[in-house]
Amino acid sequence: MVNFAEIDENNFYDVIDLEVKEAQSRFVAPNVRSIAECYLYRKNNDVFPYAIQDAGKVVGFILIDLDEEAREFMIWRMMIDRKYQNYGYGRAAIMKAMEMAKSENKYDTFIADYVKGNEVMGELLRSMGFTHHSFDEENNEYVMHYKLN
Repeated sequence: MVNFAEIDENNFYDVIDLEVKEAQSRFVAPNVRSIAECYLYRKNNDVFPYAIQDAGKVVGFILIDLDEEAREFMIWRMMIDRKYQNYGYGRAAIMKAMEMAKSENKYDTFIADYVKGNEVMGELLRSMGFTHHSFDEENNEYVMHYKLN
């Protein structure tokens, strides 16, 4: 249903123009900030931003953070544009990321987090088998784990 496309000159503006619903804006960093942070962390070559697409249409954004040494595959940030919410794109994007993590056979743990108060994301993760791991007080986020092996 969905695929991940590298962010390039063809989809950059589509990605930075994506917006969540107003009530959700306090839960998600702007995509342009996430892309800028990828530039800051480029030395590590372990942070990858993607456009979430369906039939070539950009419907969301996902930022993957890899830690091969710790064997962890993490969704650092994810958002689905307000026009495309409630159509299963969030679940499909997480499933696609899980497929990536499993296919590389380098990771034992799949991590996703969500800001306290964003119960839509919390419920989605729990419904997919993620379990509570910890609470990051500095970022006000619940950290969820899913065991890949």
